[in-house]
Amino acid sequence: MARSLNFQQIQAFKAVMETGTTTRAAQVLNTTQPSISRRLSELRLATGLELFDIYNGRLRPTRESRQLYESVRRHFEGLEKIETAVHVLRKSGTGVLRIGSTPTLAAGLLPDVMAEFTRQNPEVYISLQTFGTAQLRDYLSQGLIDFVLTTGHIENAEVSSTRLLSTQAVCVLPSGHPLAKQRSLSLEHLQAHRLVLLDDNDDIMVAMRARLRTGKQQEDTLVETNSSLTICALVAAGVGVGVVNPFVANTFAGQLAVRELRPAIPVDVTLVRSVALAPSMLANRFVELLTRQTLPDPINSNHASDQQSSTMHPPSTPTTP
Repeated sequence: MARSLNFQQIQAFKAVMETGTTTRAAQVLNTTQPSISRRLSELRLATGLELFDIYNGRLRPTRESRQLYESVRRHFEGLEKIETAVHVLRKSGTGVLRIGSTPTLAAGLLPDVMAEFTRQNPEVYISLQTFGTAQLRDYLSQGLIDFVLTTGHIENAEVSSTRLLSTQAVCVLPSGHPLAKQRSLSLEHLQAHRLVLLDDNDDIMVAMRARLRTGKQQEDTLVETNSSLTICALVAAGVGVGVVNPFVANTFAGQLAVRELRPAIPVDVTLVRSVALAPSMLANRFVELLTRQTLPDPINSNHASDQQSSTMHPPSTPTTP
C-alpha cells in the first residue's frame, strides 16, 4: 500500500457503494461530484485495488470493492453505536444512577427530589439502596453505588464528604400529648415522660445523652431501637415520646406532634463520594437538585395542623457543596 487511507476517502467510497453514483454520493455528503471522484481515485492509489469499472456509462463495483465495503460497513456500524452511546451519555450520564441512603433520608428527603429528577430524566434508571451508614460506606468502597446520603459520619481516606444541609433534631409526641402545648421542649420536659429512643450508635443519641449527663439527668427509656421510622410509628401509637431527625418526622405529618428541641442537637445531611472516581453527570445533576430542595418544616406544619401560630424559622439551611 503506497499511501495511507483517510476517513474522507473511506466515507466517499461508502457513499458511492450505497447510492450507486458519484453524483448521489456527493449529495449525501454535501460536497461536489468531482470531489467524490478525486477521493475514489486517491483510495484506488492508496489500496492498489481496482474498486470500480465503467459499464454502460455507469460505475460498477468489483468483487474486491464489495469485500472492502463489508469491512467498511461494519466499521461504520461500530462508529454509529459509539455515536449513539455518546449521545446517551451526554444526555443522561451513564443512564443508571445508583444512590445509597439511610432509610430516614430515603423516606423523608428524597421522594420530592426523585420525582423532579425522574420528570427531567425519564430515561434514567435509578437504584436506591437504603442501609445504615456503615454498610453504605462498604457499598461505596466496593463501587456498588455512586454516592451516599447520610446523617452519620464516614471517616475514610478513600472518600470525600460534603455537608449538603444543616438542621436539628426534633421531639415527636403523640397527638394530644400534654407537651404538645409547648412551642419548644427541653430535655427537662422529656425527663418526666417515657421515651422511645435510638440506640447509642446514633449521633443524635450520643449528643442527647451527653447533655443529659451534663445536667445530671436520667432518661426513662421505655423502648430503644435503631430505626427513627420505628420511633415515629411507636410514638404515633401512643407508646411514648421520642427524638428523631426532622426528615423522618416529615413522613408522619398529621400523625404526630413535632416540636423544636432545646438545646439544639444538630443534624447534617452529608454527601459522601469515592475519591477514586470522578462523579457522573447524572450524580452531579441529582445533587444539584437536592441542594435546591426546600425542605418541609415539620415543626411549623404540625403547629398549623394544631391550629397554633408559629414564628420559628425552617430548620434546614442548604449548603453549597
